[in-house]
Amino acid sequence: GRLRSLADDPGFFNAPNGATNPAAELDATLARLFAPARPDTPDEHPQCRFPARYHWLKRRLAIEPARFPEQPCPRLDAWMKAINPAGVTLVFPSAYVNSPASMFGHTLLRIDAVGQTESTRLLAYTINYAAKADATDGFSFALKGLTGLYPGTLSSSPYYAKVREYSDMESRDVWEYRLNLGTDETRQLLRHAWEIGATRFDYWFFDENCSYMILRLLDVARPGLRVSQQFRWTAIPVDTVKGLVGVPGLVSDVTFRPSAGTELAHRASRLDNAQMDAAITVADGHSPPASLGSSTAAIEQLEFADRLVSFRGHAGKLEQDDALARLKTIQTTRSQLPAIDTGRVPVPPRPEAGHASGRFGLATGHLGGASALFLDLRPAYHDLLDPETGYARGAQIRFLDIGANWREGHGWQLERFLPVDIVSVAPRRSWTQPLSWKVRFGWERALGADRAASPMVAGGPGAAWEWSGLLGYVFLENQVLSHGDIKAGWSIGSGPLAGLLWDVGGRSRLQLEASRQWFVENRLDRSAARANLRTRLGPRDNFVAGYEWTRIELPSAEQQERRLSVGWQHYF
Repeated sequence: GRLRSLADDPGFFNAPNGATNPAAELDATLARLFAPARPDTPDEHPQCRFPARYHWLKRRLAIEPARFPEQPCPRLDAWMKAINPAGVTLVFPSAYVNSPASMFGHTLLRIDAVGQTESTRLLAYTINYAAKADATDGFSFALKGLTGLYPGTLSSSPYYAKVREYSDMESRDVWEYRLNLGTDETRQLLRHAWEIGATRFDYWFFDENCSYMILRLLDVARPGLRVSQQFRWTAIPVDTVKGLVGVPGLVSDVTFRPSAGTELAHRASRLDNAQMDAAITVADGHSPPASLGSSTAAIEQLEFADRLVSFRGHAGKLEQDDALARLKTIQTTRSQLPAIDTGRVPVPPRPEAGHASGRFGLATGHLGGASALFLDLRPAYHDLLDPETGYARGAQIRFLDIGANWREGHGWQLERFLPVDIVSVAPRRSWTQPLSWKVRFGWERALGADRAASPMVAGGPGAAWEWSGLLGYVFLENQVLSHGDIKAGWSIGSGPLAGLLWDVGGRSRLQLEASRQWFVENRLDRSAARANLRTRLGPRDNFVAGYEWTRIELPSAEQQERRLSVGWQHYF
């Protein structure tokens, strides 16, 4: 109900109460813009410190040039000249679940230069906003990001450096959305980026994040666009992409840039098992490249081996000197053979084709022998049963997930509240063996429907495999659980969890899981088996059904419990 600037740095304002009083800030800004010239320190003049404000006010107020003399700004002019702006492209690197800062994907802007071509666009500059994070794990990053404890910073760097970071090092596909912004609009965007570049903004994971600040830059570039106003509560990157695509005439072209991992998987699909084994042997340095021969298949094997060595080098799985030596040997052999057509990497569905991030669910069924209703709410943003179109395969990222149930004679009870629930199911292949992992924390009803939800932290490593539509996985699931009915009030447990994801036709997915956990000093023994089915009814709706059996053994009691539910989910 009140006005508040996004900036959290007092140095950004000209009036003492400028953060909450735009009228006072306007008066103080005009007074400062009329300040006398500073021949010795021209870049410190308010016109140079706030160039976007200056140009906007000069145009809106139609002030005579003689009354509003323009001051020289050498640093700003040199920066603008080096960028040589002509247009803007929104860049969306897809989600990367193994990096806490990139679990939702990311958006940044590429400033396209005058006369830029497809072959020179890597030399363009980017405008990027991100949290200045010091955490390397999902738990710490999520906690600080949810509470605004990170400062957000704006930066500019060459596009080739960002492509190397996203595509090569993190193996993230990159989507480029060319925007219909003219040169004057692009220059105003850069002026605003300049004036907020040294300003502190508190980084909030769900709203004042990378994507929201990018939208604000676009709103400044084209007053009246107001695309940021579509996101009053959350600004998840993929949703902001959908918002921009939905503005008539704003996006003129979309380009897909496959990651190193995506290209490697495409080349692997063109080799049979024997050819793959031989190519990997060359990449491992166990056989000379010439041993593959000179046939068309041998050329594809050499190119696969070349990219596999590069992939491992970027991932830090090979020492740089070792990687360079192997690449030199492979490329020398390859250079003596003719060029061939290895086909184009298939373009996947675009990110905006995926389901909405928020999800609400309502179901009916039985729990613990009584009729029950089940409510679920998940603000963000994807789990293993959701349709994968537009999302990373095998990645579950749920934030602030809430579940409750109502049973006859018991009323409403909290089933779970999980601020963070992340699962990475990364299939292992002959040429790469990624680690699967999971982590979640919050409150869960771990001891059955008759006991209250209790705090816990869980997670562990795992492995996954894929066979023509089936995705299987195993985890060592560890858990720290606190509850008044457990001896000493808490316990640590561990045990295996095995699961299977099966895509049934083009609209349904079945998940089967079984788990067993033993806790220290025999304080608790817990077994579970569950089956969940999701069938897509339309772009925003699912039919869901589930069954779960659990057995809980405490020193003082043993119980078995069944849960059966049938219901509906809606994305929003």
